[in-house]
Formats: sequence, C-alpha cells, structure tokens
Amino acid sequence: MKRVTVYDVAKELGISTSTVSRVLNNSILIGSEKRETILAAARRLGYRKRPIKRQSRRAILNIALFLPVHPLVYTHLFYSPSDLLGGLYEGFGNVKVNIIARLTGQEDDFFASKKLGDIDGCVYAFSEPPGPVYRQIEDRGIPVVELNRVDAGRNHVACDDALGMETLLSRIAGSGRRPARPCYLGFSPIPAVNARRRDGFLAAAAGLSISAGTEDVRVLDALADMTPAFLGNLRGGGYNAVVCFNDLVAVYLYQAAVREGLRIPRDFSLTGFDNSPVLDLVSLRIDTVSLSVRQLGMEAGGWLRRRIIDRDDEGLRKLIAGEYVPGETIGV
Repeated sequence: MKRVTVYDVAKELGISTSTVSRVLNNSILIGSEKRETILAAARRLGYRKRPIKRQSRRAILNIALFLPVHPLVYTHLFYSPSDLLGGLYEGFGNVKVNIIARLTGQEDDFFASKKLGDIDGCVYAFSEPPGPVYRQIEDRGIPVVELNRVDAGRNHVACDDALGMETLLSRIAGSGRRPARPCYLGFSPIPAVNARRRDGFLAAAAGLSISAGTEDVRVLDALADMTPAFLGNLRGGGYNAVVCFNDLVAVYLYQAAVREGLRIPRDFSLTGFDNSPVLDLVSLRIDTVSLSVRQLGMEAGGWLRRRIIDRDDEGLRKLIAGEYVPGETIGV
C-alpha cells in the first residue's frame, strides 16, 4: 500500500501542507480545534510518522549554528567558541553531526538555498531568531533552541542569572564588610541578559535584606563611558561593592580603578559574571559566577539528538545554575 503522507492529509482537508506539518510535528502555533481536526484526519487515513529518520549510529545530521553579529567586537570576549562546539558534539554523543555556522541575520538566504530536510536542527547561540524567521523555521518542522536567551514560548537553555546574582550578593554580605552597600553596573548593548541580571540583583538584595534598589543601578552604553568622572560618581554614591553585568565590565572597571589609584578590594569589592576568558587579562582574580558555555552546548545537542533521532516531543526550558568561582576582589 502507498504510504499516507502529509500531502494526503492536507488534500483531504483542503488546507496547506505547512499547517498539517506543524501539527504532526507538535508545533504550538496551531489552535486546539484545528489541531484535533488534523489529527483525526491523519488517524482516519492511516498516516504514520516515518520510523526513526536514520539509525543513530549511521545518522549524519546537519545542524545550523547561528552566531551573533555585533558592532562592538569586545562583546564576543566572554565565551570560547571551541567550548560551545565541544559541548554540542558531546551532546550528540555517537551521532555524526555537520555543524554549519552562519551569522544571525543570514537566515533568509540560508533557507532559500536549502531544500526541506537538508537542515535537521538550528541552534541560536547568544541570540534569537526574529519572529518571522522563527515561524519560517517552524514551518519547515525544524527544531530550534536558543542559548542564553529566555523565552517562555520557545526552547531554550540559559544561565540562572537570578541565582547567580544571589550567590554573589551572599558572598559580599558574608565577607564581614558591614553593612553591604552594593551597586549593580549593567551594560545596555545586551539588553535581554542585562535585564535578567539586574532584576536578579534587585530580588537577591531584597531577599538578603541588603539596602539596594533601582536607584543603585547604573548602566553603561559603552565601555568607553567608564571615565574618571563616572568612577568618581560611582564612588560618591557610598558603595562598598560593585556587582558587574559580566566579567568584561568588571575587568574594565578594575583597570579604571587602578588608573585612579584605587585599591580593590580595599576601596570596594568587585564581582563579574560568566567566568569568561577575559578574566586572564588582569593580575588580580575577580570573583565571579560561571556560565558554562560547554554545558549550554551539551544540553542543546542532547535535546536535538532526542528530538531528531528518538522523536521525543518534550520541549526544552532549562536554566543552569552557575557555580561560584572565588577570586581576590571581595573585601573583608
């Protein structure tokens, strides 16, 4: 007997094949009433999903990895691409994978040149696809996961920023420097992550009964804004600790403080976030919380493997708790 396909179901109902494909691939973008109609027709016609597309030991999957584009080159210093790739390969285990790197913003040309089925999965690292692109990927039934971005309606794996901020503030509060008077120093070019870490800082301060509110939040638009005048205003606020958006901001603040004759941690405690390679640029180890890029990649690769090879329909909404990495910049 001829195998019943998506096209047969679509023809039976007089609707588009993309709508049928979405439902049969468990997309959340189709309403429940239409979903039930399509599933009922598929059962009636005897539609069955293909058995596992390829046996895992013989499969060669094509995975599109989209990397961010940003005019500020230094924003890329917080992670190692080799760690990301190593984690992805580890997550796929014994499944052979071709990872095809593209830059965010090149999706239209990329998918226009590919036939349906050429790309088995997509990973957006430290970026996210715009709505139209996301729907284009969904129309093709391609699973997609975002790294270090959080969207309740999309598959993602990210650092638990709130827990990380709580960890850092707990260390500052427990250092013996009483009372703790911290300031959060954010970075506007990466708004989504900055907002999560800012909110995590404020929530942690409230939970730990530390005096810190929205008036104690400062945000840099560029690292060049960290001038002597800015540092003077920061010091004028009476803060004895600065909790930075990430390690890169912390390193710049450390260097600016040294130029002005300040001593860390004697004059104020300093923390970063991510445990990124940029920390090696200064002689004093800055206290931070790890963001394991390798683990992000491993979680994404494992989920894509289960989704593509095992036909596992479970989504991925995961926050990873970063570990505290002790340094020498929290004063006592």
